[in-house]
Amino acid sequence: MKLKSLAIIVLCSLMTNMLLGQYTPMVEEGKYWIYLDHEDEDHPKAISGHAVTFQGDTIVNSVSYKKVYQLSLKGYHNCQYPPCFQFNIPYQSQGKLLVALIREDTLQKKVFNLPLENYGFCGTIEHLLFDFSLETGDTLNACLYDFIGANPEYVFPLGIVDSIKVVPLFGKERTTLFTTGVYQYGGLPWYGQVLILEGVGLEKYGVFHQPLSYLVDFCEGGMEACDLISSNSVIERKKEVNIFPNPTNGNLHISTDDVELKSIRIYSMLGVFKTEFRNTNEIDLSAFEGGVYLLELISENGERIVKKVIKEN
Repeated sequence: MKLKSLAIIVLCSLMTNMLLGQYTPMVEEGKYWIYLDHEDEDHPKAISGHAVTFQGDTIVNSVSYKKVYQLSLKGYHNCQYPPCFQFNIPYQSQGKLLVALIREDTLQKKVFNLPLENYGFCGTIEHLLFDFSLETGDTLNACLYDFIGANPEYVFPLGIVDSIKVVPLFGKERTTLFTTGVYQYGGLPWYGQVLILEGVGLEKYGVFHQPLSYLVDFCEGGMEACDLISSNSVIERKKEVNIFPNPTNGNLHISTDDVELKSIRIYSMLGVFKTEFRNTNEIDLSAFEGGVYLLELISENGERIVKKVIKEN
């Protein structure tokens, strides 16, 4: 019996090492990240939902990328005190917007993102999004390090790869980096374990993070396998939205191209809701402390664009 138990342990160890040695690519067509969009951090009620997927190729400066689309998903509010958005099942898209370009080096196990809009997530130029070549004890790349609120001044070390394990997540055994970080939810910082999955991204935020959007489902294998129905409405062009002056001492003007704004919400860089302006293209930030803030611009038809603004002292 002891020899049999030892053989089982050795076999399990070998299988785990084999899985750890296999890399699961992320940038593949047929994958869908499903998100719920929430009202604000103090009252995290779901107001809408969207999906992120990769479709088609393009070349920029002789570099090949996959196109990243955001799909608006239909739903309803089946509750006494809305909002309480719930998805139609099967998922039903009502148009898609080209938001970024993405590429992957499968040999080096790295994923690079080139945004077409400023979502306040890791900048606007091409940046390293995920680095799955890291080993235990390594520090996360700058993009994720900042996103999870890591700071070398904390008493407990954050943003360090604590361990690497194979765990069953989203229907598959996946090599997963375990680290520690800080998220914002419900207006309060949440300190705890952060999982980064090969082929998926962040366990709670997937491949991209937008303020107040949280990953609720991930599927791969195409639209039919993911129970998703598509519309024919495609928005290929980037929405022209400019904010000026930036940096600003207070007054800020938002210039839009064929976009009628319903609301402008202000957040800290950690996603904490500050205030909201409605039905206006000019806002006053003179009462805000100096620093960097996120402006979430919500159009009348529900499209969301995030811009970064610097408030001077």
